[in-house]
Amino acid sequence: KSQVQRCIHSARVSLMQDFVPHFIGFQHISHEDFVRNHTTPIAKTLFANDSEDAAIIVMDGTYIYLQKSADYEFQRLSYSLHKNRPLVKPMVIVGTDGYILSVLGPYFANGKNNDAAITKHMISVNAEGMNEWLETSDVCVVDRGFRDVVDFLREQGYNVEMPVYLKKGSKTAPGRRSQRQQTSNQSEMGR
Repeated sequence: KSQVQRCIHSARVSLMQDFVPHFIGFQHISHEDFVRNHTTPIAKTLFANDSEDAAIIVMDGTYIYLQKSADYEFQRLSYSLHKNRPLVKPMVIVGTDGYILSVLGPYFANGKNNDAAITKHMISVNAEGMNEWLETSDVCVVDRGFRDVVDFLREQGYNVEMPVYLKKGSKTAPGRRSQRQQTSNQSEMGR
């Protein structure tokens, strides 16, 4: 092995022994400490009806881009048709203040590993003991990449919050009026 390989191996081993168990993963912080220190008041108001014991986690997959591999099988599994390049996908779970609770994966970028499939796998295999850490009053904030797993998460007893997205060509969300409509209605009422 080269000197560089030995140094990188040594650094990786040190990180996994001395850093990761104390600062990353569901077991490094208690549920109560996470709620108390890493759930913002506005998130409690918006998503948890001001509940003092609900953890609000934000989940999203991210990308780590790779060089093209000489290993055909790995290249096939890591090539993303969506991004048109090889990558792997870690799933990042953070608090509403940006505190990194856990990073799971990485997962291959093939078509089978979208955000919903990765989340279902994480819950099904109880990755890092997350099922014991999470409580039924907890809230998962996700984007539309998770739409196929919302029912599954609710069946597990978690509350799920997803932003409202506008329909193509629409300028306002369903049930909401535009600022112009509101102003127009207010001026008509003042006459």
